[in-house]
Amino acid sequence: MGWTTYRYRQGCIGLLLAGILGSAQADEAAQRYGCAKPIRLAWFQNSIVYRDGKGFDPDLVAELQRRSGCVFDTQQVPRSEVWSGLAEGWLDMLPSGVPNLERRRYSFFIPSVYFRNKLIVRADLAAQVTTFSDFQKIPDARLGSVRGYWNGPYYEAGVRALYGAGRVREYVDDAERYAALRRGEVNGLISHDINLQQQLPAEEQLNYRVLDLSPGPSLAVGLMLSRRTFSAAQAAEWMRLVEGMRLDGRLAEMIRANMPEHLAGEFLNSGYRYELSKRGNGQ
Repeated sequence: MGWTTYRYRQGCIGLLLAGILGSAQADEAAQRYGCAKPIRLAWFQNSIVYRDGKGFDPDLVAELQRRSGCVFDTQQVPRSEVWSGLAEGWLDMLPSGVPNLERRRYSFFIPSVYFRNKLIVRADLAAQVTTFSDFQKIPDARLGSVRGYWNGPYYEAGVRALYGAGRVREYVDDAERYAALRRGEVNGLISHDINLQQQLPAEEQLNYRVLDLSPGPSLAVGLMLSRRTFSAAQAAEWMRLVEGMRLDGRLAEMIRANMPEHLAGEFLNSGYRYELSKRGNGQ
């Protein structure tokens, strides 16, 4: 057998072994992470983590794909529909969601970042508001909300009370509710500094105040995995990947790349605001 023939045979064997190894690795990823088929993942417009195809969420999903070997089939879905998608099984994953009791029944939650929901009001109302109950007491004050939005434990009871009084108006997305705030259709929004900065011109932002009212910790936000698609063991493997990013600093890098520098630390901090907790937990 000549040297050329020998090298050719060795090359073929190498390609065959590489194919077998690649197939075995794909099978291992499918079993470990539950991705025998492409993972159906939904984006929804959120100025903080996803805007026009860019932001923290796309960076996070790209990193998850790199580390897991799984393939993602992504689509944009209205916020009001993503939760039914997870519950009914036509969606497998969300990159950024906030859990509550109902959502935990049909999805696993894996925290990645932390949000502080804040109340945004006109500057002339700000002096009257030191707790959310103060806003509720302002006669005829109306709140603007996005359909499908859960406001976290500090605000949610008060928001439900405002719904009961007919003082909440719902909108499809942030752009619509900020437009309503500018028109005076609503008097306040539960939102964030970044939303305000991206939705209003700089000179108009001066007409509003961002009030950090909650004495409790920030809201944990992260991956939501449909229980119809993933097992508890597979969800634990996804958690291991996210925690790996936290430990090796990659998560912090993505946050700093996508958030204003003066706010980046907020998205990494889950701690209680002890100076605010002295007020007590009253709304």
